[in-house]
Amino acid sequence: MTNGNDLALCSLFLALSDPTRLRLLRLMADEERSVGYLAEKLGESQPKISRHLAFLRDHDVVATRRDGKHIYYHINVASPEAGSVLSVITGHSDVPVRQRSSVRETLHIRTFAYDSPETEMPIYLL
Repeated sequence: MTNGNDLALCSLFLALSDPTRLRLLRLMADEERSVGYLAEKLGESQPKISRHLAFLRDHDVVATRRDGKHIYYHINVASPEAGSVLSVITGHSDVPVRQRSSVRETLHIRTFAYDSPETEMPIYLL
């Protein structure tokens, strides 16, 4: 049976499955950023960056703050597990993470492929 935390982690990994979104998170690792700044740094169009940011927002990976006409995005850590994953991805230890225990937790995610049966893949949470 899948619990809410498992679903949240699955949603997080789905949101992280695109190279552009990973680059966006690295740019937001130390402070909030505007769409214009992110588009300029990545050399991409503002609409493309906005679509990726909307996807990240829909999956609770980023949150927004409005200041007049500008919207600023920052990393939104919804759970300790998400904080751990995001700190590894961004290479930034300031993303809040829980205290590490001596025991590793394992989350098994079922994967499906068109040409192979259902398999389980262990994901280790530090």
